[in-house]
Amino acid sequence: MELSEIAGLRPDMLDREQVEPAIQKTVGVLIFPGFELLDVYGPMDLWSNINLVPSQLWKHPSDMVGVSLVTVAADKGETPSHGGIKTVAEFDYDDCLALDYLIVPGGWGAVPLVEHQPTLEWLRQQAQQVEILMSVCNGASLLAAAGVLDGLEATTNKLLWNEATAPGPEVKWVKKARWVEQGNIITASGIAAGIDMTHAVISRLYGEDVGTWIELWTEYEPHRDATWDPYAGMAGLV
Repeated sequence: MELSEIAGLRPDMLDREQVEPAIQKTVGVLIFPGFELLDVYGPMDLWSNINLVPSQLWKHPSDMVGVSLVTVAADKGETPSHGGIKTVAEFDYDDCLALDYLIVPGGWGAVPLVEHQPTLEWLRQQAQQVEILMSVCNGASLLAAAGVLDGLEATTNKLLWNEATAPGPEVKWVKKARWVEQGNIITASGIAAGIDMTHAVISRLYGEDVGTWIELWTEYEPHRDATWDPYAGMAGLV
């Protein structure tokens, strides 16, 4: 569709409520004490808005997707972010339902978690089961510590590069990248880069029309070039 056509499709004009999506996807988000808020809520907001994508933008009714978001932690219940705001973890590692996609955020709380074996084992299991595995910022440190990124290219936070990459000596760390895609594993740079990564993943999975509508609806201008990364230079990495 042309941009003008996409822009004219407002949710209040749609028949979405009368159409049951043919495909249901569950997006899991790992949280832990000290997680970075935007790492979690930036991607979550884009994923949740797939439920508002006009039915006209799906190539066929059988392609229409509905998304459910769930939060997972080592222990269920209120989990404080780095900023102190609490998010409720609905599931723990033992009772988590089957996930289609998984987001692993970063934050100061991820630093001690690289030695938390229950978390690392759960991530290894999920890496074998989910369709798409994503990390934001030093969430990549957790994937690296779990061995999930061994032999793969990946990126992470630039200002804390040395600390964030230390758990992954076998990872091919990419210093200059907004995000890095390695098949079904995608790693994003620092914090806000998770939104660009999410937009790219949604566009890849569901088409540019859906990605463009998400951009219009959220009024967010995503970087579509995965190699765009002025922060690597600002941090003295390149």
